[in-house]
Amino acid sequence: AIETAERVQEETAPAMEYCGDYRVTAYAYYEGGEENYFTASGATPVPYYTVATGDEFPFGTILYIEGIGYVEVQDRGGFGEGIIDLHIGDTPMSEFEDTTRAVYIVRGE
Repeated sequence: AIETAERVQEETAPAMEYCGDYRVTAYAYYEGGEENYFTASGATPVPYYTVATGDEFPFGTILYIEGIGYVEVQDRGGFGEGIIDLHIGDTPMSEFEDTTRAVYIVRGE
């Protein structure tokens, strides 16, 4: 029965394509005045779901970040490729550790 459940889960899970190891940083509402209550795409930021990237990912791209989960590119940062900036809401920056994590593009949702 477990083998069947695993097969069903694999068949229903979205396809993911590894796109590299990225430095994952964070930004919060309270940084930069009022600017972090809005995103460059026009979406309202959702903590631990909204991310800012460079131009390598179009707005609306769903990513899976190892150890964090599914996120959506809704914002842009003033940095180049290789960095993903996770919106952490009101969480103090001291509680978030910058790390390098495997990142996947989610296909066919």
